Amino acid sequence: MVASPKTGDLELGRTIAARRTELGMSRKELAEATGLSYPYVAQIETGYRLPSSRHQVPIAKALGLSLDELFSTGMDVGPGASSRTTRSRKPSLDEAVEAATAAIDALPVAVRLEALSRVQLNVMTSVTQAQPPKRNQ
Repeated sequence: MVASPKTGDLELGRTIAARRTELGMSRKELAEATGLSYPYVAQIETGYRLPSSRHQVPIAKALGLSLDELFSTGMDVGPGASSRTTRSRKPSLDEAVEAATAAIDALPVAVRLEALSRVQLNVMTSVTQAQPPKRNQ
């Protein structure tokens, strides 16, 4: 079985998942609110595919975001768009863990441990690079 290539944007997927979680919505509820299938929403949130242009506005509206807030395009959804500021908010520890867990859970079982291993390696690498060098005394 050949895996299909990732064509999505993981940062966009994380934004959607974080906002959905912030609103207390499940993936199923987001799918129903947008008229999209659950697998399609899961693929968007995990960065496997981008939402088509005709699905971007329904996703943004369901999440109470403008297109600018969702995609940083400068475009607005129009009436009913959120009045939230576009300031980025760092996710809490619980939100980050939930988003990572959801993303990994959406993967096929056969690759979940590999994904977890890569996440751990990426985090360890970024933590190591962020630490100041030790001084000899």
